[in-house]
Amino acid sequence: MEILGSGRHSLMSLAASATTPSGFAALDSVGVVSLWDTRLKRKDYVHMTNNNNNNNNNNNNNNNYTDSCDSGKKNMGEATELMLASDLHIAAVLADDTVTLYDLRQQSVLQCYKHSSETVVFLNGTHPIGATSTLIIDEKGAIFPFDVKNGAPTTCLSERYFGVEKNLSEPSFGSLSNYCCAFGFIRNNGNSILSVIGMDGNGALYTDPLLPSVNFSIMDDLIAVDGQFVNPPFPTTCSFFEDYVAIGRANGMYSIATIDDDGSLTEVLAAPGHASNGLCFVSWTSSGHLLTGSLCGEVSAWDVLALLQEEPSEEEVEEGDLPPLILAHSVRESTGKHSILNCGTVLGNGMFVAGDSMGFVTSCPLSQG
Repeated sequence: MEILGSGRHSLMSLAASATTPSGFAALDSVGVVSLWDTRLKRKDYVHMTNNNNNNNNNNNNNNNYTDSCDSGKKNMGEATELMLASDLHIAAVLADDTVTLYDLRQQSVLQCYKHSSETVVFLNGTHPIGATSTLIIDEKGAIFPFDVKNGAPTTCLSERYFGVEKNLSEPSFGSLSNYCCAFGFIRNNGNSILSVIGMDGNGALYTDPLLPSVNFSIMDDLIAVDGQFVNPPFPTTCSFFEDYVAIGRANGMYSIATIDDDGSLTEVLAAPGHASNGLCFVSWTSSGHLLTGSLCGEVSAWDVLALLQEEPSEEEVEEGDLPPLILAHSVRESTGKHSILNCGTVLGNGMFVAGDSMGFVTSCPLSQG
């Protein structure tokens, strides 16, 4: 892996650009948003924050920092999640109960929205070109549409979510029994289904935000065995692709789930992503390969889709029949540091980019050529 750059603080989230195949944005724990392009000599070319006190935290002494939000950052928690609407030149950051929007051209804060509870995560995946809204889920599992241009929640759901435009009678829909680790859309019989997965393994499927959800658990089969887990197999991260959900777990396993004939989410494959460390990152590539990243920085690519398509859906995959390993890389080998992998994203040019607890941004190509 190649080191693209580094900062003083832990990197929390990375977001690929939908308009620039070599571009992405990064968020660190103190709320600094940086823009990157792998083609440039200096990859991180812009830095922004809404707290003037952080201006000296950039290790490159870059002075391109914005002014504070009117609400200030004193009462905001640690920045955790980033969304990049590259065609709108807007980045959005979640920190505790606050959503902060940045104008990337002016390098200034557009808006700060304060929610009624902690905001947890954005809708999974790269924000698409032409979309002016996203979905955000809070600590109670309530999903609310968020207008990126206006910087505020909206009751209008674009047709890109469920196929037709929906107008909510309430500002949000849904609930969970625990924090959400990820949520995104998969396909089933031509329909777009929103899959929401909690960190306790309980989740919900939504075919329509105006109708009751179908609840499921992806822990039942796993926790029915004897003995105790050293690392319990709780979900930590997910990725969504066509008919499948990839779920990374705290015990180093990953599993693949799809919607069964009863309309519930069911696991169809489970395999080790790492022997001893939990997974903090999973992501499908456009070719159907699955990337996994462990806390110790081991990044692997697995030919999962080929194996799934070989097996009849009614039969269980044989225990020894695991997806072949395609690529393997190590963040720690490239940095020489004992860091923890926190986040990653796949760029449009086929590059994987990772961010770690020591502020390093590293990359590797996903092809073997």
